[in-house]
Amino acid sequence: MARSGLSAQPQGGGARLTKTFRSGRSAVMAHWHMTYGCQPRPARAYLYLYASWQTPPAFATLARSNVPALVKKPRPHNPRPTMTLTLPRLLYLLAALALYMLLWHNPVTIFMAACLSCLSLPLYRTLQMKGRMWRKRLEKTRSGPRWRKFRLSLSSSLPLYAYITTLLSSILVPIAMFALLVTPQAAAGFARLRELQANNFQLPPEWVANIQQWRLNLAEYPRAEKMVSDFLQKLDAFFGDAMSLLLSRSMDFLGGTMTVLWTSFLFFTLTVIFTTYARHIRKISGRIFHIPQTMLCRFTAAIHRALRGILLGVVLVAAAQGILCGIAFAFAGVRQPAFWGLLATLVAPIPAIGTAIVWVPLCLSLWFTGNSMAAVGLALWGVVVVAGVDNILRPLFLQQGIKAPFFVLIIAILCGLASFGPVGLIVGPVLLAFAIQAVEEGNRTYRHDG
Repeated sequence: MARSGLSAQPQGGGARLTKTFRSGRSAVMAHWHMTYGCQPRPARAYLYLYASWQTPPAFATLARSNVPALVKKPRPHNPRPTMTLTLPRLLYLLAALALYMLLWHNPVTIFMAACLSCLSLPLYRTLQMKGRMWRKRLEKTRSGPRWRKFRLSLSSSLPLYAYITTLLSSILVPIAMFALLVTPQAAAGFARLRELQANNFQLPPEWVANIQQWRLNLAEYPRAEKMVSDFLQKLDAFFGDAMSLLLSRSMDFLGGTMTVLWTSFLFFTLTVIFTTYARHIRKISGRIFHIPQTMLCRFTAAIHRALRGILLGVVLVAAAQGILCGIAFAFAGVRQPAFWGLLATLVAPIPAIGTAIVWVPLCLSLWFTGNSMAAVGLALWGVVVVAGVDNILRPLFLQQGIKAPFFVLIIAILCGLASFGPVGLIVGPVLLAFAIQAVEEGNRTYRHDG
């Protein structure tokens, strides 16, 4: 007869004995869990079963009561005082404050380095994966201990060296090409801009002479003369503003030599640091703001897509527009075409007007100097080709990175320019992408909780 919910002693046969032990062990496990709230060790469960099966009920009861000998004791509670989440967050914030006080003179450089790090992080991870694969192959090869140790150490540092080389070449090579093309023409171009600045950006004398001749011919038509006068006033104001913007952007682009060198060094250094310590930065950010790592990964992916769209839709499209303008200036007979093409590249990211700030005054200059065919051809090239590239490729690339209407993207760029200056071309779309992703995360959390 079964005792304590266990099977009775089998009457013969190994199979019946095994079956009885299995069923009895299951009953013991269930009984133990219901009684003591934990699972016994398997070996102790068989011992408990054997004692209940082979011995009288008194011994079985004693075996059941011997709980400390059979139960797997839990680990003792750690007597050390536990810290709340406030203290680690405070320490992390103090560390961030210390770094900010160290670098607070260069907020734009820090932001641009973080953007480039976010863009190039997939490249660095790919290089790391290739380096680990190469290291595994090296560990399987047989070679001398010194040569093998050198190759293993090289495989550990090679991804970082390859990343730095790729980063420098991708940035310095285009700058060197622009410098080789523009440097021979930069002196004459800046001399012309300084001459215009000395004359308070007034219209050139040949323009004024042609305009006065037109006004004398239109003296018989007072209404037409008034329209022409209003147009000339607006043209004078537009020309002055355009030249002022070109000169200021050019000076800001060049800057002082030492300032440029220090900013470039800090930019590349911070980019490499942000990339190599990206996992630690993401982990600490999650601990500070108490955000899951999966959510942080989605935010990082959204900002990465936005930056890629900005790179293609703003930077590369502006470079393409500057190259197209430089080619057109060379064919139209404009002096220093590469210099004016570089200025067109600098102002191309500005929505609506962009490169028109450069090629419209040059078209008027060609027209008033007697090159009417070149002026018309340059105007058609600017309206059809250059503006077509801006109106087709820019919305395409930007909307691939940021899921928002193009009008909203333009508003974000204009607001970024008004609030942050030239760096607002990147800050505006990035903040828009961050806001859109934050709304999506809120909706996802709301659906999950609901």
